[in-house]
Amino acid sequence: MLRNFYSTDHAPYYIFALDYIQQSAGIRALHYLCHALNESGLEAYVTCEESGTVPHLRTPALTPEIMARHHVTGRKPIMVYPEIVSGDPLAAGGIVVRWLLNKPGLIGGDTSFPEDNLIFTHDQNYLPFGWNCETLHIPTCDMSIFNNENNEHDDKRDLVCFYAHKYLSHGGQLTDHIKDAVSLCKDQILTHAEIAAILRRSKILYIYEPTSLLSEALLCGCPVSIITTDYWRSTMANGSYVADWGVAMNSSSESLALAKTNVHRYRTFYENVILKNAWIQLDRFVELTQATAKLRHISNSAVSK
Repeated sequence: MLRNFYSTDHAPYYIFALDYIQQSAGIRALHYLCHALNESGLEAYVTCEESGTVPHLRTPALTPEIMARHHVTGRKPIMVYPEIVSGDPLAAGGIVVRWLLNKPGLIGGDTSFPEDNLIFTHDQNYLPFGWNCETLHIPTCDMSIFNNENNEHDDKRDLVCFYAHKYLSHGGQLTDHIKDAVSLCKDQILTHAEIAAILRRSKILYIYEPTSLLSEALLCGCPVSIITTDYWRSTMANGSYVADWGVAMNSSSESLALAKTNVHRYRTFYENVILKNAWIQLDRFVELTQATAKLRHISNSAVSK
């Protein structure tokens, strides 16, 4: 990335994000994206109030004064919207990026987007049939919290837990797998540290829907069993996990035993594949969005002459 002592022609990023809450992986991903862009030498802001940010991330709040300064200097922004946001509410005159943190329209927002929008997806499984776009997968698991290091419970795990938040809200019924299990659904007000403590004691996590808890559990040494509900199939039609990661795609005793055997291999995969690919994808995101911003600036300048 070219640097200049006297000015910048890099477009700033406006990340449309609600106040940071740890219960939402999607909101965390938006804040982490802003932080990662700033860490990478770009200029990025979140649209929530400053009170909605957290001190350990570089996520400055976007203000009218900042927007006015960019406008005066002719720097058109790159506006990043999650798929739940309809239209272009910021209307700041820059380019629009749609970041699919879930299937379009599943929990809100539009099911189609204007042709001049750039589209990235957090997971290729979120793409409707026939869609193609780049992946921008920002990992949301903080390994300083979710890990299995020095775990005195590792050889004597005594808990079973489950997650079925959206599945239950859509009328789903729990199965017999979770009898006497600990709920990790969002109605349980738990901190990340408290969730990690439960996972570090758990011998299995049953999940009924896609969730970042899957990775958090595996990093804590807790195998995961997926209950393939209709809700799971509707959101992850092509989603499957290999047994090498500690995930069982069914609840057979053979699958669960294999998941337990392999769960400790997931951390290496997370560090060597997921985290490294995330930085590569972020660099690609910057390359494409900045190039598009420059091209449109040149095109608009030519038209105005």
